[in-house]
Parts: sequence; structure tokens; C-alpha cells
Amino acid sequence: MADKATIEQALPNVDDITSSPDFDDSASDAYQFDFEKKFHSDLVRSEVEWAKLKGLQDHYRHKGNWSWFLMGLLIAMIGFQSVLMIFVGLNIWDFKEYKWLLPALLVQNLGQVIALAYVVVKSLFR
Repeated sequence: MADKATIEQALPNVDDITSSPDFDDSASDAYQFDFEKKFHSDLVRSEVEWAKLKGLQDHYRHKGNWSWFLMGLLIAMIGFQSVLMIFVGLNIWDFKEYKWLLPALLVQNLGQVIALAYVVVKSLFR
């Protein structure tokens, strides 16, 4: 194996390269310009792709939070309807004077549950 001093002696230095008759300074500048142009083009493309990826990740995170909120809302609405039915069934609440109130509340709550489930399925899942 060759040691470091031998390798350094075999390699030309900058002055040797630039003083060579085959060295073309304008070609070197053109290569540098082309490299910088491609580098900046790739840099911009990469930044655009990164922004799209972050936006997509944020979108799905927001969808997850929204679905948890809607699930909690559905549970609360169904829970209210269940408590209403249990209290009326146990005669804790009495709506005999208001014969229209209990059916109206139950139909309204059931309609809201169905409408909310429809919105969830339509907007969150394709």
C-alpha cells in the first residue's frame, strides 16, 4: 500500500491543472453554472414536495381530531336520548301533560344522530 505522502505527490495541485494547455476556464464556469442551476431547481422542487407532504399530514391529523369530536358528539346525543327514555320509563320525569314533547324530542334526537352519521360518512370517508 502507498502511504499518504506518495499519494499526495501523485495528485496534481490547482496550479498544475489551471496552467495545463487543455484547461478551459470558460468550460469550468459553464459546468459550475449548470450545476448551480440544477441544484436550485432540485432545491425548489424538494421544498414544494415537503410542503405538500406536511400539508397532507396536517390534513389527516385534523381529520382524526374531527372524527373523535364527532364520535363524542354522537355518544352524547345517544346518551341524552337513553337518559330521557330511562327517566320517563322509571316515572322520574313525567310528560303526561305534554303528550307531544317526548315523541318530538326522540324524533329530533334520532334525526340529529342520523344526519350527523351521514355527514361523518360523507365527509371523512370516501
